Amino acid sequence: MSWYPTKSCKRYLLNSIAVSLAMLACSQTPTVAQFISTVEPTEIYQLATPQKLRIPPIAQSEISVIAKSESVTNPGDLLAPPQFNTLIVREFPNIWQMRVPVDQVNLLYATYEMKAENGKSNAVSSEQRSNSVVQVVLEPLPIIEISRDLNTNTALVQGGFRLKMDVSGTQVAGQYAGELAVIVDRR
Repeated sequence: MSWYPTKSCKRYLLNSIAVSLAMLACSQTPTVAQFISTVEPTEIYQLATPQKLRIPPIAQSEISVIAKSESVTNPGDLLAPPQFNTLIVREFPNIWQMRVPVDQVNLLYATYEMKAENGKSNAVSSEQRSNSVVQVVLEPLPIIEISRDLNTNTALVQGGFRLKMDVSGTQVAGQYAGELAVIVDRR
């Protein structure tokens, strides 16, 4: 009589361990984007930027122009080439920070340049094949004031850019890299 409850407890214990392990294993979701941390500048006109900027992979929803399901009205529509979005746009509003005198906040502007690892300007190149490049356009976003220090009469400002990638000429799938130059100046 004692064998049946013991067997049941073992089965319950094994089932609960299996369910717990499955919950732990399945609840780990992949990271979609990486947090960009910049060290807050302590001196006036000190530019703080991240050492490495990771751009999340392009999602299928960014490339596909059509909805997930579509119907056709005649057999000829089946032969039409698929529609794709070849211009991918991402915004990075807080790429850099700088401490400046309060009276110069509105005089600042930023310029950005991306250079592929193969030396081509306004592009990123494939890490596997350096001759495969993706053309990019970097548009400055407005510089915003994020805090003021009344003791030193300075403001902490930050800026970033809008990244436009033209993937129509991409030859190779994979990771692409480039070097970003950030220049902050006064008018």
